[in-house]
Amino acid sequence: MSKLFQFLLCCCVVGLSYCKTEAEVKQYLIKLGVTCSKDHMITPDEMVMLQKHKMPDSENAKCLMACVYRKTTWMDDKGMFDNAAADAMAEKDHGEDTTMIKNSKKLFDHCKSVNDVPVKDGEKGCERAALLFNCLTENASKMGFNI
Repeated sequence: MSKLFQFLLCCCVVGLSYCKTEAEVKQYLIKLGVTCSKDHMITPDEMVMLQKHKMPDSENAKCLMACVYRKTTWMDDKGMFDNAAADAMAEKDHGEDTTMIKNSKKLFDHCKSVNDVPVKDGEKGCERAALLFNCLTENASKMGFNI
């Protein structure tokens, strides 16, 4: 369970914008990861890649991230990043932390461009989830997040 938590904590900036405390992040991400891994199993090597903020090329890894993003409402039924839902979640969960809200919104606004990229899997959303993963992990530190 610890490896799953580390993978999700490292690879998914979702936790940084969804929960207030580290304990809440851990609980939330473990729950999502366990649920999503039932349908989208990844190899130990792929988990290591994700921990290092590298998106594996496998469909399962990409679809695992799509599942996580959907469960956070960051990805809609059409496989598109829902920037407004991500913003709303940051506002709801970090109402008193204006810096966190501001940085979250900057990151989401920057990454909404993934919706403009054509993908082959359409509403499935796995390819777009990989694009979003890459955007979030590549830009999180620029927005003040330590991932």
